[in-house]
Amino acid sequence: MMTTRSMAAALTVAAALGLGAGAAQAGKADDTLVFASASEVDTVDLYYQNLREVVIIAQQMCDTLMYRDPIKGEYKPLLSTGYRWIDDKTLEFKLRKGLKFSNGKELTAADVAYTYNHARQPDSGVVTRLLVDWIENVEAPSADTVIFKAKAPTPAAIEYFSGITPIYPEGHYDKAPTVNTGGKARRDWGAVQPVCVGPYNLKEFKSGSSVTLVKNDAYFADSPKGKPSIGTLIYKTIPDTDTQLAELVTGGLDWIWGVPSENAKQLAAMPSVTVKAAPTTRMSFLSLDAAGRSGDNPMKDVRVRRAMFHAIDRAAISRELVGEGSEVLRFMCDARQFGCDTKTEEYAYDPAKAKALLKEAGHPDGFTIPIYAYRDRPYTEAVMNYLRAVGIKTDLRYLQWRALRPILQEGKAEVAHLSWGSQGVLDASASVSNYFKFSIDDYARDEQVRDWLQAADTSVDPEKRKELYGKALARINEQAYMVPLFSYGRTYAFNAELDLPVTPDELAHFYLARWKK
Repeated sequence: MMTTRSMAAALTVAAALGLGAGAAQAGKADDTLVFASASEVDTVDLYYQNLREVVIIAQQMCDTLMYRDPIKGEYKPLLSTGYRWIDDKTLEFKLRKGLKFSNGKELTAADVAYTYNHARQPDSGVVTRLLVDWIENVEAPSADTVIFKAKAPTPAAIEYFSGITPIYPEGHYDKAPTVNTGGKARRDWGAVQPVCVGPYNLKEFKSGSSVTLVKNDAYFADSPKGKPSIGTLIYKTIPDTDTQLAELVTGGLDWIWGVPSENAKQLAAMPSVTVKAAPTTRMSFLSLDAAGRSGDNPMKDVRVRRAMFHAIDRAAISRELVGEGSEVLRFMCDARQFGCDTKTEEYAYDPAKAKALLKEAGHPDGFTIPIYAYRDRPYTEAVMNYLRAVGIKTDLRYLQWRALRPILQEGKAEVAHLSWGSQGVLDASASVSNYFKFSIDDYARDEQVRDWLQAADTSVDPEKRKELYGKALARINEQAYMVPLFSYGRTYAFNAELDLPVTPDELAHFYLARWKK
C-alpha cells in the first residue's frame, strides 16, 4: 500500500532515474499513451490469458461479434450486423462485409467458425472454459453467415460474444510451436501473436515486459467503437508501485490503476494528473480446499472454514484499504450480475467465535498453512493479519499469475487469495458457475451445487434461473466453501491532458480516448 512516505519515496525514485517530462516517451506531444501495471503479460491472446490487463489490451486490437457499450450498457453488432435465435439452441449471425484483418485478409464466416471450433475443443487449453464449453459446433454455410449450435439453451450467450471472444483468421493456430511441459509435448497456442480486426494493430510484443499497439487507420468508420484517435498505445510491466507513481507524475506514464485511497487526494491535487474511481465486477475471495484436493488439510472441516469467515473484518478491509467503489462481497458473484441475490447465512466479524470454532475442530492453538496470492499484496497481508489474530498462521507464497495458475489447476493450493472479474460478464454463470461446476478451479466438488448451477445456466426461464442460483449461493455460504471478501473499487490516475471515460467494468477503453485540445 502506498503511504505518504511512499509518495515522497516515489518522487525520490523519479529524481534518481532522471525521469521528467522532457525525457518521457509518452503523452500528447508524442501521440503515445503509455499505461502500466505490475502484471507480467506472457501472451496477448485472450483465450490463453485472462489477466485483466490482457482483456484491456485485447479489446483495443481484437473485435468480437457483439459489443456492449461500456457507457450505455447496450448490446450492439460489431463484426456482425446482427443475430437471431433460430430455436433455443441455434443462433445465427450475419457478418459485416469488407472487413479486413491486420494481415490484409478479408473476414469471413469461415474465420469465425475456425476460431470457435478450435476454442471449444476440450484439449484446446482455453483458460476461461465457460465462454466456449456451451458450444456444440459452429458452421459457416455462406461467407457472411455463421451458425452456432449449443449443447443446451444458453441465455448468457450474447454476453459471451461481447468483447471477450476475439476472432482470428482461419489457420491462425497452425503456426503454434510444440513445447514440452512436465515431459509431455503440447502445442503452445498462446504463443501465436493475435491477428485481428480492431481499432489498433499489434506492432510489438515482449513477453513479461511490454506491448505496443498502433492505430489502425483502415478501421471501419461505422464501428460502434468509433475510429481511434491516439496514434500509439504502449503497455509496460512495472512491478514497483513507487516507480509507477514517479513515472506518472513526471510524464513517463499516462495511466495507472489501483491507486491506494490515501494517495488519491495527493495525486488529484496535482494539475497534471486526473484521479477518478469506479466500481467493478471484480471479486476478491479466499479459495479453501474443502474437497481435500491438496491432501489432508484443515480446510476439509467446515468449522475451520466458518472460523476463517468470522476471523476477517471484511468491512474494514473494503472501507479502509480498498477504498472508494468497494463493497463487502456477500456471495461468490457480483451484485449487478443476473442471478446474484438470495437470503443466506451472514458471517459477522467475530474473532471470539472464530477461536471457539477452531477449538471445537481440534485446533485450540491454531495451525500454520500456506496461502497463495498474486496481486494486491497489501490486501492479502491484511487478511493474513486477521487470521493470525485467531491463531491461523499463514505462509505467504506470492507469485506472478502465470506461476500460480498451474498450482491452482493441479489442486495443490490449500488456501489462495484470488480475484475474478467475470470477464465483465453480467451474469452469475460467469462467476459462481466458474468455480463450482467441477472444473479445475473447483475446490468444493459439491454435486448438489454443481447440478443447481448447471440447471440455472441452461434454463430459459429467468425466475427459475434466479431460484436455482439462489439455492447454490446459499449452500456455498452455509458450507463456507469460499470466503467472499469484497468487490473491487478501482481508482485510476491518468494524464490530465487525456480525455478518457472511466467505466464500471474494470477496463480502460483507450480506443475512446482523445487528447484534450
